[in-house]
Amino acid sequence: MLDLSSRVGAYCGKLLADLGADVIKVERPTGDRLRRVPPFRRGAHDDEPGLLFAWYNNNKRGITLDWMRTDAVPLLAELASSANVVVVSPDARERLATFAEKSPHLAWVPAGTTLCSITPFGLTGPWRHWRATPFTTFASSGQMHAVGPDEGPPWAMPGQQLYDQASTRAATMVVAILAGNVAAQTVDVSAQEVGAWQYHVIQRFGSSGRILTRATNFGPPPGGVWKCRDGSIDIAAHSTHHWDVFVELLGSPEDLVEPLYREREMRAQLFDVLTLIIADHLADQSASELVRRGQAMGLPCALRYQPEEFLQDEQPRARGAFVDVHHPDLGDIRLPGPIVQTVPPLLAYRRPAPSLGGSNREVFVDELGHDPSELEEWSACGLV
Repeated sequence: MLDLSSRVGAYCGKLLADLGADVIKVERPTGDRLRRVPPFRRGAHDDEPGLLFAWYNNNKRGITLDWMRTDAVPLLAELASSANVVVVSPDARERLATFAEKSPHLAWVPAGTTLCSITPFGLTGPWRHWRATPFTTFASSGQMHAVGPDEGPPWAMPGQQLYDQASTRAATMVVAILAGNVAAQTVDVSAQEVGAWQYHVIQRFGSSGRILTRATNFGPPPGGVWKCRDGSIDIAAHSTHHWDVFVELLGSPEDLVEPLYREREMRAQLFDVLTLIIADHLADQSASELVRRGQAMGLPCALRYQPEEFLQDEQPRARGAFVDVHHPDLGDIRLPGPIVQTVPPLLAYRRPAPSLGGSNREVFVDELGHDPSELEEWSACGLV
């Protein structure tokens, strides 16, 4: 598999590489932009790849080739001829220019190779050439409208999340094609459309015309996030049964045993009043103890973690959510482990992210059969 993706499609190649595919990351000689995105191992970019690059590209081999140049096309065609899949995204913009509005195609990708394109807005339509970031793509999907408090601006989905969702869908299609379950020459994934297919937009508005308003807490009390003396908890309690369990969990205080409160509609009307009462009762409680007892009683609740609290928690650590690895440029680092657990393990960490052009000789000389002197000439003129 050839991976010419930018950050919008980087996760697709990673998923396939983690599953055991031979993925060759193709970078321009200046290096993938993700190499220069923080955080960095030593706190600043000093000719070292960022940790995001190290994670998105582990298990891949790496070569350099300036695909923006016309004289790179024959080498691209050679590489693609031995690949089952070619993954592209907007950084290969000059090569993407050969796409037609109604018939997505790259001339150097042979007929037997699947072209997988992951872009902000897809390969067709009036926005196909627009540039974007995860923030702007999320905003244009319609999802941002429903996220955040009523009195303030909308909130964005964190970082790469939408782009990684698009990559996951693309990887699913690629696996299905390689398994022979479906036949497709081109996979065209639009991150904007992936966002719009979420619950708030197409499912809600498309089926009922309902536009969700923004709210800090979801549903009437006791649903939502609450502060305790040593942390926060998130409660998803909407039925009458859940209300009864919640009141019992707090010891059935007099100001919450009012029969009218058992009705969801009444709790919605008394949102502000009940919020103050409940917040006062929870302020002196232990968050972890409340969750432990609440779970035992059947109340849908969980601790609301800060990122550092998640990293330190025994649950993800027991499941191997993080792995300690050695990287030749970065030293000993900790990276997220397999995203899915299987028995026996299907996803595994086998090799660190490639150094820039680290597999050039292996791929161009040993596998494609070019003379080492050619590789030296290409390097001298900036082609690789």
